[in-house]
Amino acid sequence: MWRRRQGHPELSYNAELGSAASKSMPSSKTSAVNAPEVRSFLPLALAGGAYAALVLIMWGAFNPASGLGYETAFPYMSETGAFWWSGFLYRADPLRIHTNTFYHLSYLLSVASGIRGSYVPYQIVYALLWWGRGVLVFLLLRQFISLGALVPYVAGALVIVHSSDNALQWVGQLNQFGFIFWMLLAFYLLTLAAGKSTLRATLGCLVAACFFEYMSLWSYESQLLLILVYPAVLLFLKPDWRKLCALTAAWYVMPAGYLLITLRKYLGSGGGTYQESVLRTGWSAIAVMSDWWFNIASSLEFWAWEREPAPERITTLMSIGAALVFVAAGLAVFWMVRRGNRPGPLPEANHIWWALLAIGSVILALSFPVYLLLGSARGLWRTQFLSGIGSGLVWTAALGLVWIALGKKKSLSAGALILGAVIVYFGASSAISKGDRHRKIWERHRSVLVGILRLAPSVKPGTVIVLTGVPKNEDPFGHNMWLDLALRLCYPGIPVAGVYYYSDGTPSPGNNMQADGDGWKMQEIGSPTNVSESSLANTIVIEWNSSGPEHLAKSFPAFACHSKCAVELYNPANVITGPISPVAVNRYHP
Repeated sequence: MWRRRQGHPELSYNAELGSAASKSMPSSKTSAVNAPEVRSFLPLALAGGAYAALVLIMWGAFNPASGLGYETAFPYMSETGAFWWSGFLYRADPLRIHTNTFYHLSYLLSVASGIRGSYVPYQIVYALLWWGRGVLVFLLLRQFISLGALVPYVAGALVIVHSSDNALQWVGQLNQFGFIFWMLLAFYLLTLAAGKSTLRATLGCLVAACFFEYMSLWSYESQLLLILVYPAVLLFLKPDWRKLCALTAAWYVMPAGYLLITLRKYLGSGGGTYQESVLRTGWSAIAVMSDWWFNIASSLEFWAWEREPAPERITTLMSIGAALVFVAAGLAVFWMVRRGNRPGPLPEANHIWWALLAIGSVILALSFPVYLLLGSARGLWRTQFLSGIGSGLVWTAALGLVWIALGKKKSLSAGALILGAVIVYFGASSAISKGDRHRKIWERHRSVLVGILRLAPSVKPGTVIVLTGVPKNEDPFGHNMWLDLALRLCYPGIPVAGVYYYSDGTPSPGNNMQADGDGWKMQEIGSPTNVSESSLANTIVIEWNSSGPEHLAKSFPAFACHSKCAVELYNPANVITGPISPVAVNRYHP
């Protein structure tokens, strides 16, 4: 059953180019499984180059100099692992054991590059995963030969510029890009397995597909429904039904195991998991369906994707550049098709476009049910990344249906590209604006840490650093945990703790170090610090100054004391040492 059916001549590469179409091309009923193994490299090269240019335009504007102000537990785990590979595994949640994969890979790249701690490798990995998403969509759609090369190119580009998620361009969501990459790679390999003619090749692709399916599921859970329905897409390839059943059975092993482990986890958790703490409270069908439609619409309405009300001139010019790149590469694909004497660049059969629209709509709709369980279902924060695939397919199909309605003229194929360029422009503009916003957030965070490092280049073990005078409306941390983790990264290998207070003297959210008598003691709230107890003599108090650099406080602040403190012990000069760690220099550039 692993052999191709006899009676249908193999398509040669020249036959695909149309040189002997009348003799060697199979009938229109021939399935895509019988497509030639050898594909032209030129369409992939053109698409890959265009996608790289699109990513560079959007990502390159601000991201190379941005870093992690939050989610800094990932680089901290990389730095403190017992072995070089320990950081690959997120042991706190066995169902997300591979969430760390690309964070730790980025850290290892920084070490190998001689810039340990730098966030530049994190940004490069982020950009590569972004680019890889478009390439994998292109490769997947190329398996369906009735779509040609132009349709996969357009779809991949629209997936790349999808910008409805407000967390786009923040490298802290590297794991989101990672699980989508694993998922698409698994889809591609399963599709290849369906088209292989030998048992060895089929098993090789199938095993690889199941491995990457595992990597995706054990990184995140929101794609579960897409993984469950993907085998149905293989029906469009018309493979041998026994082979399809075997592939599907093997494919379902991973999600079956995942569902079983998930069920056991939550039944025995007593409601104490992080996921259960963020569940929605209103479960009416109307509310859920309303949130579902809100997210679908937000994913499709490219004209409403968040961007600057009055974009800067450079943003406008770069977005126009992205649109021009999209059109230029599309015209190159169009020219290549015409020059190769192949069939038209766009499929003329109506049912192909309607099928693409249906598939895209299903993918789009099934990208959200897991997120609908959250109380922040309408937050547009990390909940829209996955839907970019379905959104890209829906808009690609819509462009094709417009072309059909206008009479299927080849001369109008370029017009479809122009319409697609409008989506690219809005997507690029939104992405660049989001990159600008996240860069500003990072700079606000970084500037505070630079001020701390300049005042205290290094410290003795057990030091507690207190930051005071932080304005609530310009809080660079948002929670005490993010200051505490940032200080661990400022002083690698040195046990430190950090707390901060607002300008009105109130403690930050999650502030869990209490000063009383002659020392500090950690309270059982918030995130644990690396210093559970310390003397008041091991304290550095730094005062925020919104109009200038931070400076050391001359005395211990009364509002930081729980009752009565031995403030005479405060002497920061005794705990400040130096120099600044090279790792901190690479990370924060003081």
